Amino acid sequence: MVTDLLHVNYMLFTEINEYAGINYALDAIMVFCANTLIFCWPLLLLLAWGLPLGWRKRALSEQDKARLQQRRASILWIIIACAVAYGINLTIEQFVFEPRPFITHHVNLLVHHVADSSFPSDHTAWSFAVVGMLILSQLPWLLMRTHTTSSSAPTKQEHLQGILHSPIGKTSLLFCVIAIAVACVIGVARVFVGIHYPDDIVGGAFDGIIAAIIVTLLRRGLQRPTQVVLRFAERMHVA
Repeated sequence: MVTDLLHVNYMLFTEINEYAGINYALDAIMVFCANTLIFCWPLLLLLAWGLPLGWRKRALSEQDKARLQQRRASILWIIIACAVAYGINLTIEQFVFEPRPFITHHVNLLVHHVADSSFPSDHTAWSFAVVGMLILSQLPWLLMRTHTTSSSAPTKQEHLQGILHSPIGKTSLLFCVIAIAVACVIGVARVFVGIHYPDDIVGGAFDGIIAAIIVTLLRRGLQRPTQVVLRFAERMHVA
């Protein structure tokens, strides 16, 4: 069983890596995605933070203000989730050592990398920690229904339409979609350039999501320090 899984893992690696070194433009894009694209996360999170309320030409509704504050809180939690994901990876590496593909096989290697453990991928763990926190922080808004017994209470479809018509709601969903796309591209690129197997990417993604879930479960305890940081940001006119 394990042998079969390792064989499938290697076959998937070769099917992706075999396209490396053929097209210069594709190689350049993949090298960028594998090594540099991860640095887009601070920029994406800065955009997700949004303009300070005092800088906005149009005032936000109270519901949109609450959504924005929730999104900003999730950005602060992302920092913690990334640290937790990295801690999980370091723990796994103490017990599992998987040589990188270029150590044990002839591969189309496009970047230089130290010959350390390949499993799990740190880049993917960090990326999916970001994805996980963005999605989990938006779930309450996506699932929330108006708690009223009146016949005028919005249906689930009307509630979702309300989010999609809200500037903050639309941008929050857009950031989630962009984050998923970026995380997946980083993972595939790490395989393409020859420094990770597919199972490294899956393992890293799993660790990142687990880290996001852990932080989400602990967020009740994080609410007070989070609110302190957000209030300080408001006083500094950056929120």
